[in-house]
Amino acid sequence: MNKLLILIFTFFYISANLIAQKKVAEDTVSLSLKDAENLFLINNFDLLAAKYQISEAEASVLQAKLWDNPNLSIDKEAYNSPSKKWFNVPGTGEFAISFQQLIYLAGKKNKRINIEKINTQVAHYQFYDLMRTLHYELRTSFFDLYFLQQSLSIYDLELTALKSLIDAYSKEYQKGNVPFKELARLQALQFSLENEKLGVLKSLTEKQSNIVLLTGDSLMRNVKPVVDISMYDSLNFSSLNLDKLLDLGLTSRYDLKISDTQIQTELLNLSLQRAMRIPDVTIGANYDRAGSYIPNYNSISLGFDLPIWNRNQGNIKIAENRIEETKVLRNQKELEVKSDVGKAFTQFLEFDKLYKESMQKFDSSYDKLFDGITSAYKNHTISLLEFIDYYETYKDSKNEYFQLQNSRLDAIENLNFATGTTVIN
Repeated sequence: MNKLLILIFTFFYISANLIAQKKVAEDTVSLSLKDAENLFLINNFDLLAAKYQISEAEASVLQAKLWDNPNLSIDKEAYNSPSKKWFNVPGTGEFAISFQQLIYLAGKKNKRINIEKINTQVAHYQFYDLMRTLHYELRTSFFDLYFLQQSLSIYDLELTALKSLIDAYSKEYQKGNVPFKELARLQALQFSLENEKLGVLKSLTEKQSNIVLLTGDSLMRNVKPVVDISMYDSLNFSSLNLDKLLDLGLTSRYDLKISDTQIQTELLNLSLQRAMRIPDVTIGANYDRAGSYIPNYNSISLGFDLPIWNRNQGNIKIAENRIEETKVLRNQKELEVKSDVGKAFTQFLEFDKLYKESMQKFDSSYDKLFDGITSAYKNHTISLLEFIDYYETYKDSKNEYFQLQNSRLDAIENLNFATGTTVIN
């Protein structure tokens, strides 16, 4: 009976573990950068909303092309006193009808259409500038997550080895073969590493959430980035120069193009405001059966405002000032683009140089040395202080190297972001 219970318990224990492992596997997805970018372009909610804004701007062009509806009015006699009849139907009482249509003069209609077309162009530029910003955020978060996971593996490696060592030392301490202070120092090192690992996990969770949001993953799966670092190590940047990058920034940055189109918008608005000085005309046709000096009176009408007091002087002055204002802001934006490109290029050169110098210091022999340090301490060929110092040095050096790799890739993405195009892929 006891054997049967043990077998049943073992079965359920193994089954529960298999189910848990399967769930973790299902909740984790391995993604290359290209895969993440494809999901971003298809599912990102901000981009989907921006596409609707483009459609709204295009609909505004359609609306601007439409004519104002004509006005139709009917006047019918309600009560005839002499005959004491209501509405006098049928009869020969008063009945009048008029039809009026507003006609825009001085090309106001076409000017409004042109303004809406420019606004549609701005909506397209805003969409691509939003895509530039979110794409930069996606790629940097992707690389951040990758290197955080690499850093986490260092903590897991050290903690696994340290736990095995502590278990062995606990047994030896119980036998009286090792002093308690050595065991306590090892346990303190374990506690310190676990606390640091929690900080890495917190940052990792934030990056995971950011990627889930950017890719629109409704399943909220954990992402395991697949990155070929050797591909980025072999990139050649000899063809890059500041003048070329500045030209790319000035021709590719959509926020600068938005500033250019805003100047065009204000120029068109000035033209419209000047045209507003000329009054529009309302033309009409009228018929009156019994209310004029002759029966069945027919006439045409023409109406317009007399531009005596209001000739739109204030709005014209505002439009002139806005042109100068947008020109100043455009020049500021151009300077900002140049500054962004120059700063990004300088930072990239610095990180690239530092990284290439550091590559020679971190080779496979550095990792192999870690495998022997635990054995060396167990065999008492190194002291406890040397052992702890090596653990700390190894961890810090690897994390700094990961940070340097990440900073270099971030510098590449920052250069792409500053120029508004993919200079380095």
